[in-house]
Parts: sequence; structure tokens; C-alpha cells
Amino acid sequence: MRHIKHSSMWVGLVIILPLFWEGVTCQVVPEYSIDVPPSVPVQEGLCVTIPCNFTADYRITFKNSFGYWMREALKSHYIIATNNKSNPVRTNFNLTGNPDTGDCSLTITNARKEDAGTYYFRFVESKTSAVKYSFNSMKTTITVIDLTEEPVISDPGTVIAGIRKTLTCTPPGNCSTTSLVIQWRKSNVARVWKKSSTVTFTPSLYDHQQNLTCQVTNSREKTTEKTILLDVYSPPAIIITWEINGKKRNKVASIKVNEGSSVTLICSLQSNLRLNMTWMDGKNDILQHGIGTELELRLGNVTMNHTGTYTCSALTQYVINFTSINVTVQYPPRNMEITIKSSKGREHSANQHVVIDQTETLTLVCKVDGNPPASVVWVKGEVDAETLKMSNSELSAMINVTSSIADVYRCFAWNVLGLKEQRIHVVIKQGRISDWDIVLAFICGIGITILILLLYKLIRRKKMTKKMTNMTAEELPASTELTEDIYMNVSKPEEKAEEATDNNIQLDSSGVTMDEDNLHYSTVAFTAESSKVTSIHPETEYAEIKVK
Repeated sequence: MRHIKHSSMWVGLVIILPLFWEGVTCQVVPEYSIDVPPSVPVQEGLCVTIPCNFTADYRITFKNSFGYWMREALKSHYIIATNNKSNPVRTNFNLTGNPDTGDCSLTITNARKEDAGTYYFRFVESKTSAVKYSFNSMKTTITVIDLTEEPVISDPGTVIAGIRKTLTCTPPGNCSTTSLVIQWRKSNVARVWKKSSTVTFTPSLYDHQQNLTCQVTNSREKTTEKTILLDVYSPPAIIITWEINGKKRNKVASIKVNEGSSVTLICSLQSNLRLNMTWMDGKNDILQHGIGTELELRLGNVTMNHTGTYTCSALTQYVINFTSINVTVQYPPRNMEITIKSSKGREHSANQHVVIDQTETLTLVCKVDGNPPASVVWVKGEVDAETLKMSNSELSAMINVTSSIADVYRCFAWNVLGLKEQRIHVVIKQGRISDWDIVLAFICGIGITILILLLYKLIRRKKMTKKMTNMTAEELPASTELTEDIYMNVSKPEEKAEEATDNNIQLDSSGVTMDEDNLHYSTVAFTAESSKVTSIHPETEYAEIKVK
């Protein structure tokens, strides 16, 4: 597009300076100038921006200046765009440049046939300034032509099935605001598909080789459009199979593997292309890598740590396709934990023997790990484990034990892979004798002994009284005979003396040995009839006699 510089006034200033005696310098500077294209075409319904720059009073910077775009009519000129808010106009023309910086750019939106004509720019520095100028000698002619230019569709790049794509249709003329109607059409969709400048969709294999068209329509129902061909790329499908003990299984979302066994995961591509393939675990750690159409991952001697998600991915030049499989490791019951809580607020250690008193109640709780979940029960006594194949899978069981049912209690946990058992023997502790019990028993023993002695003496006294009563009924013997009876259980003094002489034992003056250790006691009863024996003390008397 050709730009023309124009000046309405030329001022020649010749300055002759003596430079030694050799010639002069002449310089010509325009006071007012404008740079604007002489003609601008615009399609009907579209928009265009006309670039424009000017100088005034040798300057390009001003303050609070005003600019006016004027239309040249047959009989008069009138304003079609300005930045003077006190003189507003409403047209589809807009002064988008800033006159304070020497910018007089003009924008036309939604161009109409009647907008065709001749226009020029007028500058006023301020209301009080003498710097004013109309650049009517350098005019711009605007022509409005039919809408023929195609819109622009953004580059779709690689369209991948299943991945969302956003496309934008830009009307011709690069307008920010327009009265154009924009709509999308797709060859495999009847009628209008979308009505907007931007469209977002998820392509599928059915969109492959389909036409996608953006159509622009102006206010006079004139249309223009742009069509592209969709090339939908479909990444190769990935299939995961698995093999245990030489037996290959079909694809499933998850598998169960027994602890200690081995499994091989096989990733296969449904493609003839050899691609980069990778096996990763749930932490995105690479476990296996290769190039081809099949990649195996072997998990040997499986443990609980192998439980998780395993993903196989295939990298192409456009996209990464991936498929995952969940691996669950099964194991027999383990980590059995028994807690024993007392009704007295303490907790017993889970030993094989637990001692309680007669007022205590125990709560036994048995927990265990297992996959599949283990069935857990408490049984009392020696029970065959094979008879316990019942109960739900709770992974724990609880039982209350009192002293009245103290016994051996066994916790059983089992699943299809094994059985685990632990036993607790609950016993009742023997009563402990306190010091007070001993004192009390001693006192009771003494009391009972004294009572027995008193009873014995009472009985003996009754017997002696009865015997003396019987003797009073008979005639007492002579005094010499009475003496015999009195000493019937006591040795005579003279006999004692003889025995002592024979045995060399010293006697005292009364004929009794001096050995205090041989002191004995005997009871002697003196009984006589009142007519024959005179007694001062008729009752029974006791004498202490030393005998040998």
C-alpha cells in the first residue's frame, strides 16, 4: 500500500554562513505534514484500521489536543470521528489514534456501502492555541467492496480421538468487534453445528476425513467461509494379559495373586508399529522399558508390597496411550493381636496364662490381618479347628470371661490360604491369708482350747462328786485302812527310801527326792462318814506331793 507524504506549506530558509570563503548550507523544514494512505478498500461488513501520523508546528507532541476526521460532502463537510467528548458523534468510525502523540489512526467497523467516500484529518492543539490545521489537501478515499475474503481457522494441529480440541474462526479484516454472524458446520452433522467464533469438541473416529467449515455472514446476508479437512489420529489400542504357572489369562481390570507365587503381566499393542513401551508402578517408577509391540513384566515371589496398580504405556509421535491393571496379593491370617482388659481397669499382657480373682471379669479381643479377610472366633476348651468353618469375616472377635467359666480360650482365624491360632489360659488365683486372719484364727483357737478345758474340768468334777456320793452310802473302813486307800496311787515313804538307797538317790528329811524335775501332781480325795470320821473340811481337797 502506497503512502504519500504531503506538506501544505513549505518554508525555505537559506542561511548563508561564511565558512572560510567556500559556499552556503540551505535547509527546508515542513511546518505541517501528514502520512496517510490515499485510498483504503474494505469489504462490506468487515472492519479496517487506517494508519495515520502527523506533525504540526514542527512538533509531534501536544497536550490536550483534539483531532477530527471529516467527511467531504458535496455541499458541506462534517465530523465522523473525534476525541472531543464535548462534540460527540455516533458512527461506525472511531479515532483510535492519540493526537497528543501525533497519531491520527482511524478505524472503521462493520463497513457499509454508504461509508464509501473521501475523508481528511483536522488538528486543533487546544481551544486557546493558534495551532490549528486541516489536512484537506491530503485526503483518503475509502471504498467498500463485496464480502469475498475468507475467514481464518486456527491451526488444528494433530487431532487425536478422545482428546478435546478447541478451534477458533477469525473473520477477515482482523476486527475486534463486528456485526458478522459466525457459525460452524461439520459434514457428518446435519444443519448448523455451532454458532460462535470458538468451538470445543472431542473428536472420534467418526470425525476422521470429515469437513469442518466456518461461515461468516454480514448484515446484507452476504457470506464467506473457510473449510478444513479433519484428520483424526487414533492411537493403537493396548491390551494387558497375564500368566500364572504357565497358564495365560485374558485381559481383566484386576487380578488376585497368592503370596509367594509368580505372575507375568503382558502388554500388547494392536498395531504394526514398533513403539516405545514402558511398565510403571503406582508411584510412576519405571519397572520395564522396551521398543516393539509387546512388553512383559514379571513379578516373582510375590509379597504384600506388590499390591498396587501397574500401567503399560506406548509413546507415539503424537500421544501417549496407556492401560492399567490392579494386582491384589492374597495371604493367610497373620499379625494376630490379642488384648485382655480387666473389669478392674487394668490391662493384662497376652500371655498364655492369665490369673484373675473371683470378682474379676476379662474381655478378650482378637484381631488379625488377612486377604481375603479372615474369619475370627473365640472358642472355649480344646475344640477341633476343622469344626469351626463358620462365622463371618470380621477380622476380629471379642468374648467376656468370668471366674465361673475360667478355662482355656482359643482364638482361631482362617481364610482359604491358612489358619492361625493363639490360646489364653484363664485361671483363678488362690485366696491369700492375711495377718489379721492369722491373729483371728489364733484367738479363736485359744478360745476353743479354753472352752474345752473348762468343759473337761466340769465333767471331771461331776464325776468326782458322783463318786463321793456313792461312797457315803457305805461304811468307811478303819483308820488304818483309810490310810491305805488315800495313798493307793502314791508310793509309801519307806518304799521310796528303799528305792532311793538301791539307786543311790539322795532323799530329803521327809523321804522325797530333791530332784525338782520329778515333781508330779496327784489328786487325793478324803472321804469319811460323819459318825466315824471327824473332818474339819469335808469337801474335796488337793495336796501337792512329790513322788519318785
